[in-house]
Amino acid sequence: MSSTDLHFSLHRGRLGALSVAVLAIASSASRAAAQGSETPSAQQTFLTRRDAELGAGSLLLTAGLSLFDRKIERDFEDSSHAHVRVGRRLDSYFTHINETTLTLGGLLTFGAARLLHAPSVADVSLHASESVMLASLASQLIRGPLGRARPSVSPGDQYDFRFGAGFTAFDRRAFPSIHSASGFAAASAIVAETRRRDPSAVRVVAPIAYLVALTPGLSRMYLGKHWASDVLAGALIGTWAGWRVVDYSHDHGDNPIDRALLGSRAGSRSRRGTMTIGWTGTF
Repeated sequence: MSSTDLHFSLHRGRLGALSVAVLAIASSASRAAAQGSETPSAQQTFLTRRDAELGAGSLLLTAGLSLFDRKIERDFEDSSHAHVRVGRRLDSYFTHINETTLTLGGLLTFGAARLLHAPSVADVSLHASESVMLASLASQLIRGPLGRARPSVSPGDQYDFRFGAGFTAFDRRAFPSIHSASGFAAASAIVAETRRRDPSAVRVVAPIAYLVALTPGLSRMYLGKHWASDVLAGALIGTWAGWRVVDYSHDHGDNPIDRALLGSRAGSRSRRGTMTIGWTGTF
């Protein structure tokens, strides 16, 4: 193997390692959220002590990855690498997978499903939209006060924070990535809904959903808009939001939002893929 081939292999390996790391951590968070949803106490309120513990763990993981942000940034801005050239050709497409397109897409699907009397599709699309909105709101509440500079603004300094600047300056809204949070929120909601309906299908649905969810965050890295730790933080927030919204909604079928938009669902509480739903009400 020549030195050029070795150099390319190393950088391709770093990109693959980053992608695998984000997906593996998000998958672990999904399992943790799923396990937590099976305990009766976890569903008494929307936010629980377990959520706080997951948040603390996510903060530690993100802080750990931030140590490598500068090295990863250099890999993503060096156009001599094949993955960068390919990524920059595709980023203009994947960057449009964001909180706006995912929310609108979900709500349009929900509306069509209600008109066509497809309750399962309506249920999944509504909860996916709610998950994206929750992840986006949580991300905005974090990025505003922190004011982290984007790599394109502060290259080489991943710890450039300015308190409160994220509320007024777009270039200081790097952490966390809303693109990543939105993508993983939609993916996690779909996986969580699949797990309740057909657990055996999760092994097929989850890899596809999470791989697609990873692409918006990566596209923002190629554009110089986010550090790797921004993307990881967004992925963790989105994963939590998707699982929490789906689990809470189905374990509280009489919650005001579902009751108004989906109709009353008596006996909708489910465990490990078994769900009984009684539908009443009209649209």
